[in-house]
Amino acid sequence: MIKRHIKRRIGFGLLVLVAVGATLIYIGWFSNLLIVKKIEVRGNSEVTTENIIQEAQVPLNIQLLRLNTKDVIGKINTINQVAGVDVRRGWPETLVIEVKERIPLAITDIPEGRFMVDENGMAYLPVKPDINLPLILGVDNPSRALGIKAWQTFPDWLKAETVSTTVENTETITFLLTSGRKVIWGNIDKSEQKAAVLKVLRRMAGSIYDVSTPEVPVIKP
Repeated sequence: MIKRHIKRRIGFGLLVLVAVGATLIYIGWFSNLLIVKKIEVRGNSEVTTENIIQEAQVPLNIQLLRLNTKDVIGKINTINQVAGVDVRRGWPETLVIEVKERIPLAITDIPEGRFMVDENGMAYLPVKPDINLPLILGVDNPSRALGIKAWQTFPDWLKAETVSTTVENTETITFLLTSGRKVIWGNIDKSEQKAAVLKVLRRMAGSIYDVSTPEVPVIKP
């Protein structure tokens, strides 16, 4: 009798669990209790909220559990100014979209024109008329990113005298001075030492200053 009573209690408990589970599935997947009624966008300043919502293509009144957040992320990432995005469900009725916008650190020239560049060397948006950033030239994103890192190591006086920085490869960084003279910088190492040597060399006549090996600098006519 005791065992039969226990079995009945277990069976009843299982029925309750199944019923609760079925109810939760119905509420989450089929009912109108947990649906998208509001889309909240955070972290954007350059990209409008309207543009992000439009690209997300999330229909209102869709069940939150049915929403494919990876698909939404993929759509928003097609916006050039967006560097990253996180999409999460804000129960019971909100979809939260948090974006990280690209920050322009330089400008570059590509076949499509002059574009702004972020820290990863990504040329993502045509240059605005009033922007004042260093000109970094490279064949791809990694080379432009390296050029930005090299430029950031320059002392202020050198930044002011640099017209453009060009990266051919990791060992060949060059830049053009306002005087029209060319500087062979080499790689990104020993930047402080190279700058100190160049500060002296630039007072001497020459068209090319090679400080790639700062211990043995070279001036070319």
